[in-house]
Amino acid sequence: MRVEVVPYGEMPLDRGRLDALRELLSRLESQGAHGVVKIRSFAGLFCLAGNPTDGYVPAAEGVPLTKCDLIGNPAEESSFAQQRQSLAFANLIAGIRQRTAGAITVTIETSSNTTKAATAYPARSESLTAGEWNKVAATNNRVEFQFEPTAS
Repeated sequence: MRVEVVPYGEMPLDRGRLDALRELLSRLESQGAHGVVKIRSFAGLFCLAGNPTDGYVPAAEGVPLTKCDLIGNPAEESSFAQQRQSLAFANLIAGIRQRTAGAITVTIETSSNTTKAATAYPARSESLTAGEWNKVAATNNRVEFQFEPTAS
């Protein structure tokens, strides 16, 4: 399994994750592999400052967690599957299916941000800061790639 961290506010299925998928698919295709590449996207829960009208940004590091305007990931929570991937990402997925005549397929799953945290969030306390919380949220804001071979 390969794990790629997604910076807050970036489209999960684009940029560095596009390069990672391209590399994985190229390797599988050159090996003549048959199977499914499962992509799972997870949204970290960030301590944010802002509001729904103007938008949210990660709170300053020294802000107490109790002063966050929102703990969540509104961009991820409100986006549809198509908004989570770039056109280049969608084209790469379609291309591999076509080039391999369906021998390699790709599935995409968006998982609940609380179902499988890579790193446990710290216990909330008066002394916990946004910086400490967001460091963990950043590791949980990720995309996982896993190849599951099938009989050819």
